[in-house]
Amino acid sequence: MNNIISMQWSKKDTAYFVGATSVAIIVAIFLLTQSASAAITAQLDMGDRGTEVTELQVYLAANPSLYPSGLVTGYFGQLTKAGVERFQTLHGIASSGTPATTGYGRVGPRTISALNLRLGGMGADVHAPSITSVNVSTGTNSAAVAWGASEMARGKLYYSTSPLRLSNTFDATGFSSGEIIVNGTLASYDGIAKMSHLTNIDGLTPNTTYYYLALVLDASNNVSITKPAFFVTTQ
Repeated sequence: MNNIISMQWSKKDTAYFVGATSVAIIVAIFLLTQSASAAITAQLDMGDRGTEVTELQVYLAANPSLYPSGLVTGYFGQLTKAGVERFQTLHGIASSGTPATTGYGRVGPRTISALNLRLGGMGADVHAPSITSVNVSTGTNSAAVAWGASEMARGKLYYSTSPLRLSNTFDATGFSSGEIIVNGTLASYDGIAKMSHLTNIDGLTPNTTYYYLALVLDASNNVSITKPAFFVTTQ
């Protein structure tokens, strides 16, 4: 049985209803297509202005973890530089240094290629990362859950003593963020994209059943979710 649910941008509203024998879960996810026809052709750096800076900011603003301010001004300032740095780190382009030494914080050739892949210059990213495995170990008052992702992705783990329910949200324009809302408790989350995830949960009650699920989100907010399962803490 396939235990992974993958979700990606779709041209039509889609509802997902998922069931599992051990727990009850309803997933109602509506995902809308993002327009991605623009492309960046010039290298960009601090102080630059123009339509390509605007395109860059529009893309970054679609992912609050990359560009929390969401400002689209057409000016490449410090906030845009920080967004580029997060994008480069997420996709393994650069994670330290300066614009002059490693290209960290500027839009150079490698960053242009990675951006255009997602902007539509080479096709928009509509493929959800897959979850490769899930392993759980339990103690009297704690549990550790480890899982892998097929690409650099943020990972989240939710748990509860009750069956989990998932849903999605929309802004005033009807745009879906792709972020999943779960009625359980979000375990410790660092927001860092990686391929190997490990989350420790403390403060649990002995000899108690906990329902849990893991999910991964890539830079385009394509998401994969494990079917919910459960573990029992030891006495």
